This record gives sequence, C-alpha cells and structure tokens, in this order.
Amino acid sequence: MKKYLLIGLCCWLFQLAKAQDPRFSQFLHTPHHTNPALIGVYEGSFRAAITYREQWNTLFANVPFRTSTASFDVRRPVGKGDFVGIGVALLQDKVHVSNFTQDRAHLGLSYMKQLGRGRYKSGAQYLIVAGQVGYGQNGFDAPNLWFSDQFDVTTTTIAFPTGENFDNLRSPTFMDFNAGLLWYNLFDKNKSIYVGGAAHHLTQPDISFFEDGERSLERRYVAQIGGELPLSDGLSLLPSFMGMQQGSATNLIAGANVRYTQKEWKEIALRLGGWTHVANKLENGLLLDAVVVMAVLETERLAIAASYDLNASNLSRATNARGAFELSLIYLNPPKGRKWQVNCPRF
Repeated sequence: MKKYLLIGLCCWLFQLAKAQDPRFSQFLHTPHHTNPALIGVYEGSFRAAITYREQWNTLFANVPFRTSTASFDVRRPVGKGDFVGIGVALLQDKVHVSNFTQDRAHLGLSYMKQLGRGRYKSGAQYLIVAGQVGYGQNGFDAPNLWFSDQFDVTTTTIAFPTGENFDNLRSPTFMDFNAGLLWYNLFDKNKSIYVGGAAHHLTQPDISFFEDGERSLERRYVAQIGGELPLSDGLSLLPSFMGMQQGSATNLIAGANVRYTQKEWKEIALRLGGWTHVANKLENGLLLDAVVVMAVLETERLAIAASYDLNASNLSRATNARGAFELSLIYLNPPKGRKWQVNCPRF
C-alpha cells in the first residue's frame, strides 16, 4: 500500500512542478545539452554521440521515464590555431503513461580562440564561446489519463467520462536560444583543467498548450569544472562537477573517474567512477538524491559508457534503491592532418 501511495505522491508532485529540462548523469557525454561551448572540443575531425536514459522502472513497470539525445559536430580551422565548431542536437523526453513529451532540436556554433600553446607539444589553452538556436514542442496522450471526477467511490472504478478539453495535445512550436562559455588549459597529455558555464532558454519561451495561456520555460543555468590529474604511468584521475539551477530546482553532481591505459598504439582504456547527485527537496533544502556508478570502455574511435543511479532519496524503500540506467556511445573520427588537429582535455 505504501508503494502505491508513493507513486500517487510522485504523480501529484509532477503535476504541480513547473516544466524543467531532463537531467543526465553522464552529463559529459551529452555536451550539447550541458554546455554549447563543448561543441568542437574533442580530438578528431568530427564526433557523433547518442545517449539513452531510462528511469523509475521499479515504480512504473512498462512505462518508465525515457530520455534520449543524439548529436553530431564538426570542427574547422580558421586562422592560426583557432577553430570553428558546428553541431546539431536532438532530444526527446517521455514521462510515464501520459507520454508527456518534450521534443527539442538545436543548431550550435562555437568559436575556439587559442590563448597559448603550452610548454609541451601536447599542451594547449583555449577560450570557447558558443550559441545555439533551435525549436521545441511539448505533447501528451490524453486517452491514458483519468481525473478525480471520473472516479466512482461506490464501485471504486473509473466509471464516468471526463469533462476535460483536450483539443490541443501538442503545444505550439517555440524558438529557443542557448549560450555557453568554456576555458581549458591542457598542461600535458594527461594533465588539464577546464571551467565553463551556460545559460539555456534565454528568451524563456511560452510552452503553454492553450492559445490564451502563458507558461514560460524557465532559464537553466549551468556551471562546470573538472580536469585530469596523473596518478602514475598509465593511470589518471578525472574529477568533475556540474551545478544546474532552473527555476526553483537545483541539481548538483560531483565525482570522478579513474582511467587506466597501457599507453599502446591504437589505445584501449578503461574508466571506472562514482558520482553523487544532490537535489533540493521542496522545503527540505539540498539532500542526497542518488549515487551513480559508471564504467567507460575507450577504443581508438569509439567509447561506450554505462551508468546506473542508485536511488538514495525518500523513494529508495519503494524502489529498492533502483533509479536510472544510462548508455552512451561516442564516435570520434581521427583528424585529417596537423592543420585540423587540436589538443583537448579528456572529459
């Protein structure tokens, strides 16, 4: 009985909540969604990435929350040591039986300004500014919904028709604008630091389903910092932190991966890591929401990352600590030549 009460409470809170962007635990593998200034920041001629997230299987069985994103970006040299990056990104987020859907598509442009070459051949220092323009639309499936006025207390069944008006199952398409900034310093091949920030939904577009309604999509602010520290020959630590604020919602995630490689030609590397996710819980302030475990296999061109969120919130009893699963595939095409190559930190 407690489990169903918690499910009902979750659904009720979701109805009260303002529209918010979906969150990924593997935020460094969803660069376009995290910070537009990450467009073009990789070692290769182009990058393609996809990420899939599935959450709350324990609570909602065959209708969990599902989020997927795909991106593609290329980088071209302009001037001496500077680069321009161009990227496209698609995102879809679906929520439970209502299939409340957020669809997003963005085109991004970044400019990478070289600030220094570094003391070593593998060193580099860059400042990147970027912007995105795109469109979005929301929608839902009305047949799967029921309301309190349909409930017959005598038979405890859904017995009456609803008087709700569902003429608009899709919101009008809206324009969206994002901007980002990133600085990094690559001291050596496995020693770096980066700091960045972004602002999403700059114009706070109207996402209401009604023509005479007004429901703004809150701005989402992102701050990030991270880097790589060598521990020994072939072993390094990659710590990272990201903070997000959107309306009244605050999300913080921090942790690190340990990367091991034998430093051979056509390098294969393995990363293992752990992360903590903290979020604000209504009037209770910031509380631990989940502990994330992650593993990444890197080859010369392809990286495969898998992570799992162990639920640590008040829902942990109902979910048996089971939260979300994420899978990412990142393909990096090798650079065409020295003119096209730029040294970038590992994320």
